[in-house]
Amino acid sequence: MPPRWQPVEVTLAPPVRGEDLALAAALGIAVAGARDPSGWQLVRTVRGTIALHSPAAMGDLGIELDPGSGALGRRLRGCRRDDPLARAIGLPQRQEPPSVFDATAGLARDAMVLAQLGCRVTGCERVPAFVLLVRAALAGTRLAERLQVEAGDAAERLRQLADAAAPDVVYLDPMFDDAGSAQVKKEMQVCRALAAPPDDAAALLQLARGIARQRVVVKRHPHLAPLADGVSFRIDGNRVRFDVYLTAPAATPPR
Repeated sequence: MPPRWQPVEVTLAPPVRGEDLALAAALGIAVAGARDPSGWQLVRTVRGTIALHSPAAMGDLGIELDPGSGALGRRLRGCRRDDPLARAIGLPQRQEPPSVFDATAGLARDAMVLAQLGCRVTGCERVPAFVLLVRAALAGTRLAERLQVEAGDAAERLRQLADAAAPDVVYLDPMFDDAGSAQVKKEMQVCRALAAPPDDAAALLQLARGIARQRVVVKRHPHLAPLADGVSFRIDGNRVRFDVYLTAPAATPPR
């Protein structure tokens, strides 16, 4: 049976730096000879960041990551230990921030927030173009000391972490389980065009619950049902809900 999803080719367009070529080679991303508006390409901007551009036929959608400015920079500067995401992973109850495995890293915005708050975060993402975007954005920043993003299959990587290297927290954001039919934001359009939904998000959750030392946190739309029974407690945010599945016998929900 053929796979339900085939990767979309993304190339790195000139001009490129030496570090860009090294990243592309490590991630298996081809380097194009010229800018090609008909395809997906990673392009260096005049600001020095890397942007991901869609084909012109899709409206030339573009996204870039800059932890030091814009909406992402403001979010990182304003994040706090009592924010819903931080509460969901148990940060306020700990003296030392937990280790976190982000199994569905995407563009790693949540992972960057957790790293900004002191967590050691490993992200896993199976779209190499997203990994290149994140690694390029992190290069030379303090976040790079606490956040690493790798390309690969989350289930396979979780199984490798099952013993001594198991994380305190596994974080899941199955972004494709989105309620409603309203026009999604540009960034989500790009992600949905390039990424595949988890083969079985519920199965990934079950695997994570057997590996995480303390808890599994699932980001959900507030109108969607939990991925599985057994939610220990939930943390409500402005536009999302975090379902928390405790795995440590001594763990208790926040008061």
